[in-house]
Amino acid sequence: MASRGQTSLAMREERGERGASSARIAPLYKRLPHGPHRLGRAAVIRHQRARIHGAMIEAVDRSGYWGASVKQVIGLAGVSRRSFYEQFANKQECFLATFDLLAGRALRQTVEAYLAVDGVLEDRLAAVFGELTGAAAADPKAARLLVLEAQTAGAAGTLRQLSAIATCEQLISRSFAESDPATALPRPIVRGIAGGLHGALSSRLREERAAPGSHIAGELLRWTLCFQTPRAARLTERLSARSAARLREVFAARRDRPLGPEGAPAGDRERLLERVLRLVVLEDYRDLSVAQIAEEAGVSIDGFFELFADRSDCFLAALDMLGEELLAIAADGKHAGAGWAQGVRRAIGGLMVHLAEHPLRARCMGQAALAAGPEAVQRNLELSQRLARALSAGAPLPAGAPVPAGEGVLLEGVGGAILHTVRCQAAGGRIELLPALSDHLAYVVLAPFIGADAALEAVIEEPTG
Repeated sequence: MASRGQTSLAMREERGERGASSARIAPLYKRLPHGPHRLGRAAVIRHQRARIHGAMIEAVDRSGYWGASVKQVIGLAGVSRRSFYEQFANKQECFLATFDLLAGRALRQTVEAYLAVDGVLEDRLAAVFGELTGAAAADPKAARLLVLEAQTAGAAGTLRQLSAIATCEQLISRSFAESDPATALPRPIVRGIAGGLHGALSSRLREERAAPGSHIAGELLRWTLCFQTPRAARLTERLSARSAARLREVFAARRDRPLGPEGAPAGDRERLLERVLRLVVLEDYRDLSVAQIAEEAGVSIDGFFELFADRSDCFLAALDMLGEELLAIAADGKHAGAGWAQGVRRAIGGLMVHLAEHPLRARCMGQAALAAGPEAVQRNLELSQRLARALSAGAPLPAGAPVPAGEGVLLEGVGGAILHTVRCQAAGGRIELLPALSDHLAYVVLAPFIGADAALEAVIEEPTG
C-alpha cells in the first residue's frame, strides 16, 4: 500500500500531466497480444516491468527527470496507466527501481573487471575505468540516468547515487592499499578522488550527447595515479591527528541552534534571497510558492515581482549570491597564503569553515540545488567549476610534474571533489565536520598540479597565523 507521501507525489504528478500535451506517444515496445496466451501472470508482470524500465530510461533521456512524466513512460512502454500503478506508486519510485537495476548491473561488471586483473595498481584501475567508460559508451542513455539524473530525483536519488559511488571508492582504496609498495590513502582523500572522477565523467556525458570519447578512460587513470605516494602512511598519520584535534574543537564550540535564516539582511532583495535558500532546504522545491517566499521574507507579492520574474528566478539569483560569496572567500584565502600551494590550502580551509558555520548554504549546495530543476543543477555545477578555476589559477607547472591531461579534466576533477565532499557531508548530516576535511581536500586539489610528494609536504606542514 502506498504511503501518504507516495500518494501525494502521485497526485502531484497527475495534476502536472493534465496540462501536458495530449499528443500520442509512440510506444518503444510491442504490446503483448490481447486474449489468451501462454504467458503466466508473473511472466506478464516481468515483461511489463522490463518495458517500463526501458521507457523510463528513454523518457529521462528525452526530458530529464523533472520533465519526464508517468504519461510519457506508459506511452513509451506500451502499458496501461493501471498496469504502471499496480507496480509503482509514482514516477520517483519507478525511477529509483530503474536506477537500482542499472547501478547493480554496472557495479557487478566493474567489480568483475577489477577482480579479473591480478597486476599492479595501474592495471587494476585501468580495468575499472575501462569498464565504466566502455559501459557509458555502449549505453549513454543509461549512463546519463545514473550519473546525471539520479542526483535530481530528490534525497532518495542522491543517496542511491552516493551509495553507488561509495562502491567505486572501495575499489580505488583497495587498489592503492594493495599496490607495491602499499600506498593506502586516507578515506576522505579517496572520497575526493571519486568525486573528481564523477565530476569529469558528468561533464563528458553532459557535453557529449552520444557518449564519452574513448580517451576519457586514460585521462581518468592518469589523474587518479597522481595521488599515489610511498609516503601515504605519513600522510594518513598527520592528517588523522590534525582532524581529530579539529573535531574536538568543533564539538567543544558546538551550540544547539535552530536551522533559521543566516544573517540579517536589510534590503527586500537580500531578505528574499536568504529566505528562499532556507525554504528550498526545508521544503520541497516543487511545492514552494512565490507567496510563501514573500511571506517568509516579509515582502509583499508586488514587491517580489518588482525584483524577480518568478520562483525560479529568485532561487537562481540566490545560488549566484552563494557562488559570489564562496568565490570571495577562496580569493581571500589564496591572497593570504605564502605561495600557491599554501594559498590553496588556506582558501579551502576558509570555504569549509564558512560552509560549516552556514549549514543552510552547505545543504543547498550539496543537496537542495540538485533537486530544484535542471537550471539549478547547471548553476550549481558551474559554481563548482568556477571554484576550481579560482583555486587552480596561478598553479606552478614545473618540468616533469605529473599533469594527467588537459585543463578540462583538472578543473572537472577539482570541482567534482569539492562538490562531492560537501554532498556527502550534507547527506550524512555532518556539515559541521567539513573543516576537519579541508587538508584532505587540499591534497586532492594540489597533487595533480605539483605531484603527490610536494602536495603531501604542503598539507602536513603546520598552519601558521
